[in-house]
Amino acid sequence: MGHNFASGETRARASAEPRPRSRGRLSWLAGLLALMLVAAACSSGEPTEVEEAAERRSADGREIIRFAFAPDPVWDYMKDTGVLHEWQEEHNLRIVTSESWSEFDYFANGHGDIVSMATHELPLLEEESGIKVTAFGRYNHDRTSLMRRAEDNFNTIADIPQDANVCVGSAVSTTILWSVIANQLHDIDFRVGEGDYELSVHDYFEMPDLLESGECTVAATIPEAAVPELRTGDFEIMYDGRPPWQVYADEVCRCEHRGMMSNLFVAREEWFEQHPDQAAAFLELWERGIELWNENRDEIIRLYPAHFAVETEEDTEWVIDYMSGDDDFFVDSVYLDEAWVEEETGLYDYMRQSGWMTQDTPIPRFEILPPPS
Repeated sequence: MGHNFASGETRARASAEPRPRSRGRLSWLAGLLALMLVAAACSSGEPTEVEEAAERRSADGREIIRFAFAPDPVWDYMKDTGVLHEWQEEHNLRIVTSESWSEFDYFANGHGDIVSMATHELPLLEEESGIKVTAFGRYNHDRTSLMRRAEDNFNTIADIPQDANVCVGSAVSTTILWSVIANQLHDIDFRVGEGDYELSVHDYFEMPDLLESGECTVAATIPEAAVPELRTGDFEIMYDGRPPWQVYADEVCRCEHRGMMSNLFVAREEWFEQHPDQAAAFLELWERGIELWNENRDEIIRLYPAHFAVETEEDTEWVIDYMSGDDDFFVDSVYLDEAWVEEETGLYDYMRQSGWMTQDTPIPRFEILPPPS
């Protein structure tokens, strides 16, 4: 699903996913069904109205927002500086979080209110699960970049040798976005289990070792998984150092769009329609988080190095420098507007062209909530 930051764990062994037999969407469906079976096994039945009402109130009577999110430094900063406490007092709300790298299970078992998910994942979620969702805020651009060893001289997917092993983090997720880019720019089928290249699935933090050893010719991973190698120049980011959201803007849509989100704030449609005030308050909190990030970026990186998978001063300084320019993957504002939504949902036309959506797959709902006046 959508990802935020490194959890601080060392490069773990890969949790390899089974290769789909045909389309990449099959692995999504298999994982989804597994999650739903687990959820069903853990539930003794549908909650009664009384149980549901009680579940939605904290001990002090505040209404609860249940939010699944990957570990995040801005969230920790808001907790540690008292910003979250002040917000909860002001709005008489409490956010109960589940820190997870697989947020979708909250929706699969029917108990989650809001999760963070990528733009390109939403239509597949709705199609395979039947759960209707509403995207109402934005947070992180997709930064899962294609990396190669410095001695290799290719720069784009079209330059990769045909016998190469390309390592990706999932059969879906950002692989969908790179598949769209490959289709639109190079007329290449880029997906796990089929297509013009051999794609294998590995953990983000295992990929640098695999790339260094030559087991991966190219690795599609997040920058913080390979900070030491990027800092020393042993690894280089392809497409002239650009992450996928920048490549998409520059060469696919050829627009000024700052989008292609790895993390949208997404609610179950039913919850969103019944809790408009809570959704608006939720965005107010995260807009304050973005302001704090912009005001205290260096301090936040130094306070929470584990989120960026850095241990040395040299690596920390590299991350600070990386995040100080156009590579900062935080949005300028969490609030959506009509022009932005039109550009962002344009991705779905390209997903149809590259086979990730059928022509009759509906575009997920994006709802614009205005900032407080």
